[in-house]
Amino acid sequence: MRVGAVVVAAGSGTRFGAGAAPKQFQPVLGLPLVVHSVRAVLASERVARLVVVLPEEGFESWQADLRPYLGPEGGRVSCCPGGASRQESTSRGLDALDARFEEEEGAVADLVAVHDGARPAPPQSLVEEVIEAARHHGAAIPGCRPPDTLWRVSGDGNVETLVDRDHTVAVQTPQCFRRSLLRESLARAEEAGLSGTDEASLVRAAGHPVRVVEGSPRNLKVTRPTDLEVARTFLGGASGMPRLGFGFDAHRFGTRGTLQLGGIAFPGVPALEGHSDGDAVLHALTDAILGGVAGPDIGALFPSSDPELRGAASERFVRRALEVAARAGYGPGQVDLTIIAERPRLAPRIEEMRQRLGDLLGIAPGAVGLKATTTDGMGFTGRGEGLAAKALVRLDPWPRDPEPASPPG
Repeated sequence: MRVGAVVVAAGSGTRFGAGAAPKQFQPVLGLPLVVHSVRAVLASERVARLVVVLPEEGFESWQADLRPYLGPEGGRVSCCPGGASRQESTSRGLDALDARFEEEEGAVADLVAVHDGARPAPPQSLVEEVIEAARHHGAAIPGCRPPDTLWRVSGDGNVETLVDRDHTVAVQTPQCFRRSLLRESLARAEEAGLSGTDEASLVRAAGHPVRVVEGSPRNLKVTRPTDLEVARTFLGGASGMPRLGFGFDAHRFGTRGTLQLGGIAFPGVPALEGHSDGDAVLHALTDAILGGVAGPDIGALFPSSDPELRGAASERFVRRALEVAARAGYGPGQVDLTIIAERPRLAPRIEEMRQRLGDLLGIAPGAVGLKATTTDGMGFTGRGEGLAAKALVRLDPWPRDPEPASPPG
């Protein structure tokens, strides 16, 4: 069955305070919260296409901000502007999903999962179970039985009657439905002027049964600023442990210019081919830093299609990667690099490169490992056609995340 998904992230997030970005765009471990939510759904390989519904006001800016984290154009993820209500945003997301499936596969999805953009950590097993339950039953939602005693409360704050918690669940997302059933329920609700708190409430109002599967305590919905700390914990960011990142890059030699390697120039050696200055060492280092915080790769942040990057110094890439790591609460502690090349002769300038790299990263040269090796004449590096570089970075946790981003304006 064809499975699509809609991640609804079009709310204003007013409880985060005036001037702050909506909650779905708050940084958690270096990524906007909604990116974690999208990646959690995409962890299921059954989800073929996903639409992120963003605020209508400032849509182009929000989409541009998220694009480096969501993959290349034409991938599994696309975006659309939302509406004034949750129902309208879901409907618009479903419209965009239908259009995407019809354009690329000639048919709409069979099942559609709808997920909150502020739920960053649903376990993959939960996503899979909800999809499978919807395949069998037509509609399925995750729900957790409340551990506490529940009372119905009067308007003046006094308790009235006990609620039977054995037959009560706190509902989560993703909620998954047969596409035709969800489309019908949304249309009926619009005709009747009905407003539901989630998609399942509209499906039930249309007379369809909804299956409940066991939810997860980890599937937190971020509602207030204090929830961000819990989200960091669930996403693995509160352990105080360092993180590791690995990067690799290779370029062929060109016929002009001057080789830049590790941030220093090698006169008399032609530059490496590349959209920027081709510094393979700094490119590998950039990807290692980004990988250590599960950020976008260098090609997403600095696409070769960007004319402003033609001939750009690769130190710019490293500094941007360090900013991404800092937003995740991490900074470089140690780096180990290997350069694979027949030329130029690197040994006389290794210490100079270590010093330059240490200055760039803000760490002591003694924390920069740098070796040069060859492939004994094998392969493109052995033939002297180009060179390659590998980088391993240890990122150490910093005390806290930086201030959240401001909304586009």
